[in-house]
Amino acid sequence: MSAPRRFIPTLQEARSLDAVSRLNSVSAAARELNLSQPTVSYHISKLEERWNAKLFRAKGRNLEPTEFLRAIIPEIRAVTHQLEHIGHLVGSQYHQKVLSIGIAPSLASIVLQPRLDGFLRRSPEINVRICAANRFVNLEEERIDVALRLLPRLHSQEAEVNGNALLPVPQEHMRVVCAPDYLAALTGELQPNGKPDVGLLSQAQLIHEDETVHWANYFAAFLAGHPFETRPRLTFNNADMILQAAISGQGFALLRDVYVMDALGKGCLVEPYASRLPCERVFQFVAPEAIGFTQPASSFVAWFGAELKALLNQA
Repeated sequence: MSAPRRFIPTLQEARSLDAVSRLNSVSAAARELNLSQPTVSYHISKLEERWNAKLFRAKGRNLEPTEFLRAIIPEIRAVTHQLEHIGHLVGSQYHQKVLSIGIAPSLASIVLQPRLDGFLRRSPEINVRICAANRFVNLEEERIDVALRLLPRLHSQEAEVNGNALLPVPQEHMRVVCAPDYLAALTGELQPNGKPDVGLLSQAQLIHEDETVHWANYFAAFLAGHPFETRPRLTFNNADMILQAAISGQGFALLRDVYVMDALGKGCLVEPYASRLPCERVFQFVAPEAIGFTQPASSFVAWFGAELKALLNQA
C-alpha cells in the first residue's frame, strides 16, 4: 500500500531537512544549499504542517532534531543521497566524457590554463569544462566532477584520501614580490642585495587583496614595531590581478607560492625579503559526496597534483 502523497517530501524539502539536522542551523543549511534562509525555513514548516509533527527544538542558539525526526532522518538522508547519485549519473551520461572542473579564477588563469594542454594530450578521450568561481558551488547541482578548494590545512602532510577530500599538496607560504624595475627604482638595484631594508616597505606601495589581512599578519609576524599601512591605496579582489599589478611595477605584493613561482622563474618578479608567511589554508581536491572521484576526475587529480607539487618544489 503506497503512502499518501502528503507524507512524501520533495527532494528540496528532504535536502533542507538533512542539512538543518546535520548543521543544527537554518542559516548554515541555507549557505550549504545556496538557498535563502526563508526558503529553508519554509521547507521545514511545510513538512511540519503536512506531517503534523515538530521536527526541531531550540537548544541555545542552535536547533536539534526531535525524537520524531531522529527516527526517520537516516532513511531520508539515504534516499536524498541516492536521488542525487541518480541525477549525477544521468547527467554524466548526458555529458559523457566531459570532465567539469571547479576552480578559483586566479588558480585557473595563473596555473591551470598555461598547463592544461599537457592534460589534454595525456588524456585525449576527455573533454574538459572549466567552471571558475570564487564562491563555493554545490557540486551536484552545478554538475562539477572535481573541484579544487581552499580549506583549512590538516595536520598530516601525506597525500591520502579522506572521504571525498584529497589531502593537500605541500604546505604553501606567502612571499613578498615585486618587479625588478620597481625594486631598482627604490634601491638602485634590479635584484635583492641580501641585506633587506625594512624602510623599503615605508616607501613602497603595498598591493592588498580585498577582505584579507595578509599584510597585517606579515607585519605582526616579521616586522613588529614598524608602521603598517592601514589604509591601502591599491586593492584587488583576485590574486591574478594582484600578480599582474606587481609584474607591471605597481608595488609590493604578498602572494602564495603557487601564484608567483612561474613569474619568479621567468625573472618577471623578484623577492626582496626572505621572510615568508605560512598559509593558513591549502588547496584540496573534492568530489561530489554521492559520487566520489570518477576515473576522469582521478586522472585530473593525479596530473594536476603532480604539476602543483613540481611547481612548489621550486619554492
